[in-house]
Amino acid sequence: MIEASRTLSVNDGGQLPHLSLDDMWEGLLEKARNPIPYVKAISDCTIIEKFDGGLVREVALHGEVARELVTFYPKQLVHFVRMRGIPGTIDNELSRSDDGDLLLTFRFRLVVPGAEAGSDQERKFADAMVEDYLDAVRTTIAACRDRLLARAGQ
Repeated sequence: MIEASRTLSVNDGGQLPHLSLDDMWEGLLEKARNPIPYVKAISDCTIIEKFDGGLVREVALHGEVARELVTFYPKQLVHFVRMRGIPGTIDNELSRSDDGDLLLTFRFRLVVPGAEAGSDQERKFADAMVEDYLDAVRTTIAACRDRLLARAGQ
């Protein structure tokens, strides 16, 4: 199993507009429903089922189809459980730093099928996934900012 976590400050660098917790939460909900503008590696998404507090979706990720159960914990966490595809879980978590900065953390725990724990194959896969997820954190924050600008008509 590989595990990685990346946290970025949402409003680091003074980029405008400043994103609130509500702005980021709306963006994470939209990302769950339509991840294509948020995650470069996803080329297609179909919602299979919606229910109170979440949904089930299928995504085309690097050419492979994954089915995910997505659960919403309002204004805190979007939790993904892989039901088909590479097994594991993914979290998109909103929190605050000690000095009050809004933070976005992506965390994943995935099993690499056919790879021995600690092997070069698992390590190479993990390195690629870490880069993809770090990029997804940045892309998600940028897409949330773009959504806010579009709503303001800028």
